[in-house]
Amino acid sequence: RSLPGRATDAPPKPSEVYVLDAEAGVLYCGDGMRGMRPPRGAVMRASYKYGAGAAGNVGVGAIKGGPALPSGLSTTNPVRTWGGADAERTVDGERQISRYLQHRDRLVTAADFHTIAWRTPSVALGRVEVLPAFHPDLSPNEPGDAPGVVTLMLIPRYDPLQPDAPTPDRLFLDAVCAYLDPRRLVTTELVLRKPTYKSIWISVGLDIVSGASAATVREDVKRALLTMLSPLPELPGPDATGGWPLRKAVLDRELMAVATRVPGVLLVNDLMLLAEGDVAAAETIPMRGLELPRVLGISVAVGEPLPLEQLRGGALGGSQRRGRQVLPVPAVIEECR
Repeated sequence: RSLPGRATDAPPKPSEVYVLDAEAGVLYCGDGMRGMRPPRGAVMRASYKYGAGAAGNVGVGAIKGGPALPSGLSTTNPVRTWGGADAERTVDGERQISRYLQHRDRLVTAADFHTIAWRTPSVALGRVEVLPAFHPDLSPNEPGDAPGVVTLMLIPRYDPLQPDAPTPDRLFLDAVCAYLDPRRLVTTELVLRKPTYKSIWISVGLDIVSGASAATVREDVKRALLTMLSPLPELPGPDATGGWPLRKAVLDRELMAVATRVPGVLLVNDLMLLAEGDVAAAETIPMRGLELPRVLGISVAVGEPLPLEQLRGGALGGSQRRGRQVLPVPAVIEECR
C-alpha cells in the first residue's frame, strides 16, 4: 500500500506500509515505531515501469529492438506509441503561478476557461477552443449569438483509434466537465463538445526539379498538406498555436501555395478538392460550427493529378472538374387509367 506524506505519518506497527516518491524514485519504509521496519537481511524486490517521456512517442515501425532482447529475435510496433509526457518545466510552473493570480481558479473570462481547462488532471489535452456566447445546438448560430453560454471544443492529444482525427470519448468529456463545473459562475451555461470532422480528398499533380528524388518530394508534399490541415498543433500545449482554425474554409489555391513552397517542387500543375457528399471537385470547402477537415485520401503524382474517382474508390457521377453538374433524374409520367 502507498500512503501520501512521510513514513513517520504512517499507522503504528505492525502495519506494512511505505511511502513512494515517484518523481525522485525513493521508497520510504517505517521506522519500527510507526510502520513495520523490514527485517534485517530481508530481500527487497520491486518492479516498476518507466518511460522516456515525450521522446517515447514514436511512429509505426520505430521500435526494432531492445537491450534485453535475446539474440536472433526482433520486435516491431504496428501502431504508433502515445501517452508519453515530460514533467512540467520550472518556467511553465512559474507561468502557471501568474495565471492563477489572475483567474483565482474561477471561470470568468475566455482566457480563464482556456487556462483552467488545460489544468484538468488525468486527461491529455491536445487543443482547447473557447467559444463565448456560442451554442452548437442553435442553428444558424455564430459566436456572440447565445449570451450566457460558453462552448469548449476539446481535442485529445492522442487517439489510438483514429490518430489523424482525435476525438474525445464520454469519459474524457466527463473528466473535464467535473473539473470545470465547480469553478464556473452560476449564471454560465457550460457546453463541452468534440469536433465534427468533415471528410475531404486531395489530389495533386506537380512537376519536380531536375535531380530531385520524386518519392521524397511527393512524401514531403503530403506531409506539408497534412500538417497544415491537422486539427492539432505540432507541439500541443496551453501556449501552442496551430491546428486548422474553426470556420475557416479549405481553399485549393491555399493548398497549392503550401505545396509550391516544398523544396524540390518546380510547379504545381493542378490540385483538386472533394468533400464528402459532393459529386464534383470544388475550389472551396466551407467549414461551419465545430467542423474541421479530415483528409481521408491524398494523392501526389508527377504530372497530372490522379482522378478523384480513383482516389475515392467510387463513382462520382458526372465530370470531376469544377463547375455546374447536370444529373439526369428519371420522371414517372402520370396517365389516366
